[in-house]
Amino acid sequence: MTTLEEIEAKYRSRLVRAAAALQEMEARVERMRKERTEPIAVIGMGCRFPGDARDPEAFWQMIRDGVDAVSEVPAHRAPTRESAHLSSAARWGAFLSNVDGFDAAFFGISPREACQLDPQQRLVLEVAWEALEHAGLVPQRLAGTTTGVFLGMSTNDYLLLGASAGTEARDAHTGTGTAHAFGPGRLSYFLGLRGPSMTVDTACSSSLVAVHLAIQSLRSGESSLALAGGVNLILHPSTTEIVADLQALSPDGRCRSFEARANGFVRGEGCGLVVLKRLSDAEADGDRVLALLRGSSVNADGHSAGLTAPSVLAQQEMLRQALANARVSAKDIGYVETHGTGTPLGDPIEIEALIEVLGAPRPNDEPCVLGAVKTNIGHLEAAAGIAGLIKVVQALRHESIPGNLHFTTLNPHISLQGTPFVIPTKPVPWPARKGSRPRLSGVSSFGMSGTNAHVIVEEAPHAEAAAAFEEPAAILLPISARTEAATRELAGAYAAILEPHGPGLNAMAFTAAVRRQHHEHRAAFVVSSREQFARLANAFARGETPAGVVAGQATAPGALTFVFSGQGAQWIGMGRELLAGQPVFAAALAECDAHAPFSLTRELREAADGRLNQTEIVQPVLFGVQIALVALLSSWGIEPVAVIGHSVGEIAAAYVAGALSLADAMRIVVLRGRIMQRAAGSGRMVAITASPEQAMQALGDATRNVSIAAINDRGSIVLSGPERELDVIVERLGGRAKKLDVDYAFHSPIMAPLADELARELVGLVPKPATRPMYSTVTGARLTGMELTAAYWADNVRQPVRFADAVHAAIDAGARDFLEIGPHPVLSANLRQCLVDQSTPGRVVSTLRRAEPEFPRLLRALAALYTRGHAVNFHALYPMRQPVVTLPTYPWQRKPYWLNRTPEPETTRADPARWVDHVRTLPAAEREAEIERAVRIDVATVLQLASPEEVPADRPLMELGVDSLMAVQVRHELSARTGEALPATVAFDYPTPKALARYLLERLSSVE
Repeated sequence: MTTLEEIEAKYRSRLVRAAAALQEMEARVERMRKERTEPIAVIGMGCRFPGDARDPEAFWQMIRDGVDAVSEVPAHRAPTRESAHLSSAARWGAFLSNVDGFDAAFFGISPREACQLDPQQRLVLEVAWEALEHAGLVPQRLAGTTTGVFLGMSTNDYLLLGASAGTEARDAHTGTGTAHAFGPGRLSYFLGLRGPSMTVDTACSSSLVAVHLAIQSLRSGESSLALAGGVNLILHPSTTEIVADLQALSPDGRCRSFEARANGFVRGEGCGLVVLKRLSDAEADGDRVLALLRGSSVNADGHSAGLTAPSVLAQQEMLRQALANARVSAKDIGYVETHGTGTPLGDPIEIEALIEVLGAPRPNDEPCVLGAVKTNIGHLEAAAGIAGLIKVVQALRHESIPGNLHFTTLNPHISLQGTPFVIPTKPVPWPARKGSRPRLSGVSSFGMSGTNAHVIVEEAPHAEAAAAFEEPAAILLPISARTEAATRELAGAYAAILEPHGPGLNAMAFTAAVRRQHHEHRAAFVVSSREQFARLANAFARGETPAGVVAGQATAPGALTFVFSGQGAQWIGMGRELLAGQPVFAAALAECDAHAPFSLTRELREAADGRLNQTEIVQPVLFGVQIALVALLSSWGIEPVAVIGHSVGEIAAAYVAGALSLADAMRIVVLRGRIMQRAAGSGRMVAITASPEQAMQALGDATRNVSIAAINDRGSIVLSGPERELDVIVERLGGRAKKLDVDYAFHSPIMAPLADELARELVGLVPKPATRPMYSTVTGARLTGMELTAAYWADNVRQPVRFADAVHAAIDAGARDFLEIGPHPVLSANLRQCLVDQSTPGRVVSTLRRAEPEFPRLLRALAALYTRGHAVNFHALYPMRQPVVTLPTYPWQRKPYWLNRTPEPETTRADPARWVDHVRTLPAAEREAEIERAVRIDVATVLQLASPEEVPADRPLMELGVDSLMAVQVRHELSARTGEALPATVAFDYPTPKALARYLLERLSSVE
């Protein structure tokens, strides 16, 4: 029978569970509420507006200075026969320059397709890239993400131009080039974005509606990032005439918002995009927040006075909805960027709605400023709202509201009496507010079709001051572009922002390295001051490559091999700078100390000259420096594909290859040094001494059977080998070399007893299988790692160093780039000679150099690897998060593309039979080159390139702009040339001209 106590206990348990469930539900509701209302951060902007406003800062300067960008229609914009019939109202506009220019190659678009591509789509591609760069986002990293694209676009003048030009101006790319859906779709395709991608056409409110949709998509979790904005170009006079027929255009070409003389608006061109992210994500990712979008609303006029007539009630409701969505009070709105078209009907209605919702008197008589960017740049229609939004963001950032143009007398149908509204004609200070009340602004945009939009904008949260850190001795600042010319142009632009004022060098380097995409053509600047960078960057922009600058083309980099130098590279003071300034280096050396009988760290910091001449000291110290260098390089993303070690350097190589533990490696190097110390002065052998650089330069093939036995602390090189070859070297070097007795009789038969002793000391050593290839300088061949027994290390002491053989074996296996790991480059000349011997292109880089500042020297090595194409972990190089700063955007290498302007390719077609016969008469070694040239000619024909030289042999056809349609045409051209029935997928199966040429060579050879 249940007792009262048991009933009460069950009841209490149920109450506890119910309370917990209620708390959980309340927490979920609160999370959902926060998600639905979370502020959206504007983290980047890009624009192209009239008045040469090529970016947000240029736009700000233009409107701050009160520039009127309206002009008559440029002569080249309207055909002469049509210009004569333009009405006076249609003769005015705010235009962009050079809308026919486009960097088609950057976006992988062929000239043929570019000519059919609506310049609005071209603008969107370029401005989107610039906006992402402004945001400090690497476009490459967005591939596969749920980034959304929301684009306002309403006119289609380019299609009208094509129709006017006749059927000869139309091809299969006309549809994808002019249909509105392909604007955002092409951007999503190029960047590999998986989020929503849509065109918004609500006429004049399109771009602000696009921003509203982006906000909703971000808050719902549908998008993780969004690009939103709009574009508008005026390319055909008929569109302007249609608008003029509505009596909406100003006959004298001036947009006088809210003015008594207002008589219509002026059409304008432009493109603007903002990069948006949820505030919580932006803060977590360290993004620069330019402003916040607190809320937005969209509605329609409904049944108003007419289809194109505005509705005051709808506008009032829109404003209230936006305030509610943003959860802010009307009295806190300090600035409204109005729609402000300057029409006698629209302006009074807009002011009436604003008065009703925002017009109550403010505490302390605080004003609410009304602005209209249309007075500067005209009405950008589908891009009008985004122009207003970018203006507001810039006003918040610069703490000033620009004045309105063409305003003298208020429209008599408007009364601002008793309201907080002011319409300034000069800039109004708008300082950031102290305390809890941030500055707020509203942006309005109304579509002629009746769709209205409003966005509430708040100033960015006050950024915390960047954490103080010690300035590094040097900075590596990388710059890159798709072409060498663009790279040099970009370097000049970087230098320009430092004169006279600009961002700090550290923030510049961080943004350039971590927050920019790295392209094929690269330059890396190792500098210690803004002045030094400006000097070097300007020199590089002029076509020079001064010391301190490393430049190169990062194609597929060659396999990187670490080469560890032997004894003799040491110098007093080596490692001290890195010990003091690089924690990773110091930690790796300390780990070595844990397995050593003496402190390597102390020896580096305190050793006098004599200590580092003692083999038993220097060999473990050199090992420690090499391991610490590898650890530091590894933290920066630099890892070897294979390793080679010279003499004692083989121990470090074996450890890095994974064949030895650190304890075993240290044990070997300590024993080896101790035993070899006893050989000093005990042997007399014939050797050669000279400056390493002089020797390696002069020896050439005479070193085939000669090995480097040692390099002493004065930088002299000691060679051993057959006496006949040594005599040849003495004769070749003349007075720079001589036979002499040396203190080290290393790597010779005289070492046999000591080598046997080392083997006995190492009995029981059990190596492991190597995790990366190691090329032995004992055997000259690749090792598995299991050969590194006690007997091997004895041979390492007594056998000649077969360095060249090991390097040649690595080259045969694919090694192309070599990084010498050690305190001074003593093997680099040999490495270069080995590459020359095998006619193999490659790069030889070294880490440190005697008596040179170590960190800058190491950065130059990193710069050389970076420009070669090796991946660098710049996050680790700049561990202290720096603020994202505004750097110059990509320097587009534009060419003109327009209907019927395609350049004629330099190509001729030979009779198939004669061409095939010609190829077959060529020597076998020349056939592939001839076929490859023909393939490049045919590809250039299809792409409508001016020359086959513009078709790289190793570049995938798809990257050149060959789509599925063009692939069929490439196949047709090749079939016509060869007379062969080629598969329909041949251009996909063999994606480069070189691959196609080899395939055709096989086909033609098989039927001989």
